[in-house]
Amino acid sequence: MDFLRSVANLFFFTLALQLGSCLPVHGQPNQTGQPNQTSQPNQTGQPNQTSQPNQTFLWSVETPTNTVYLLGSIHMLSAEDYPLAPPIQAAFEDAETVVFEVDFSAARSQEAAAIIYQRALPDSDRERMQTALTPETYSLARQAATEVGLPLANFNNLEPWFFTINLTVLKLLQLGFSGEYGVDAFLYQQAVNMGKDILALETIAEQMGFFDELPISTQSTLVEQTLTELDSLETSFNEIRTAWKLGDVAAMENYVLGNLAAYPDVEAALFTERNQNWLTQITPMLAQADDYLVVVGAGHLVGETGLVQQLQANGYVVEQR
Repeated sequence: MDFLRSVANLFFFTLALQLGSCLPVHGQPNQTGQPNQTSQPNQTGQPNQTSQPNQTFLWSVETPTNTVYLLGSIHMLSAEDYPLAPPIQAAFEDAETVVFEVDFSAARSQEAAAIIYQRALPDSDRERMQTALTPETYSLARQAATEVGLPLANFNNLEPWFFTINLTVLKLLQLGFSGEYGVDAFLYQQAVNMGKDILALETIAEQMGFFDELPISTQSTLVEQTLTELDSLETSFNEIRTAWKLGDVAAMENYVLGNLAAYPDVEAALFTERNQNWLTQITPMLAQADDYLVVVGAGHLVGETGLVQQLQANGYVVEQR
């Protein structure tokens, strides 16, 4: 079961911003927030393709008063993933207000780092990673941590989920992906530059709390699955990137949600409950005069509990663009 592929794009949002500059990546964004225009090789070594997909991971809801756009994001990407497809850029330019999962300025602060660390502190000895993992799993964790330059001892007295996130983010950084190239980060910088109104759907403490509240047995399983699938992360992550670029809803649902059936507590915490909370905030936007662009992880827009189907169930016409 490719469990890591299911979670690879879910919980890196805040930590990707915290760790985004830990390792060098090629083609850092310039001062305008635009990706540099120098050509970058893709993962196959072939030149970038200039053709645009027929559909993107963007939806719109038109009401008598405004338009609300829903954009599925990949939180870590690379220079070769830019420029964004024209419909995405057009939606951004049309929106007076841009809505993100969390406040980016807060996510990059020392206070955010302290909040994340506080959430990772165990409530009891049994929740410490070194205690929670079996000796075999801990040995594999040491090997994987060494390969990415992560001091395992720093995580011994923290909850296992925190190690999983750090390990996976650093692996993606080594593969050339960066939080600075995430769709959220790119559009946030553009929104700041253009003076658009910016809102957040949840706080950093809330976002990290979803992981902190996972049962320790689930966190340990998360570590085990991550270690098992880490070597295939590049392939898995590129499959998610491809589905996102093509606007392939079925593939994205399969990659992100298909493998979570065996982990209902993870799916509920990371998707179902958050989607319901966000829906209560997005619905009032549909009655406003201004246009909105809501940017959330791509996995939150697919599936029966995804925002698109939830809005459709409430009577709205939601069109993929």
